[in-house]
Amino acid sequence: MDRARRQELKSENLEEVFLPLKDAPYLDYFLSCKIYLAFEDDVLAGFVGFRPGDLSFVYVDPSRQGRGIATTLIQKALDELERPIRLDVFTNNKRAKALYEKFGFKTVKTVTEKWSDKFPVIFSQDTMELR
Repeated sequence: MDRARRQELKSENLEEVFLPLKDAPYLDYFLSCKIYLAFEDDVLAGFVGFRPGDLSFVYVDPSRQGRGIATTLIQKALDELERPIRLDVFTNNKRAKALYEKFGFKTVKTVTEKWSDKFPVIFSQDTMELR
């Protein structure tokens, strides 16, 4: 996840806020999600984490992207989730947004804010929804 998270943060010029998953303040939230893993050649290639009404995490190792792994993981989660389903994605993460749009997600809100007092970087995040 860490390599994919760095890639995601780069889309919004937020590389400086990166923390490894084991140190991230959202680790407890992540672990409270239902999680499915994808393996390729016995190597962890990606995962999806979700909770009722929320597609919380979708990460695929950058070296394994473009092979349909995220599509398979998202479909697995969508098969189990009741509508509406929401997710948050960085506004400038065009590749992720295009993938979500293929499933029918539409942007319903955009928020621009400061990351934190320690990292006063401004970023934008979209909330997307699937009805």
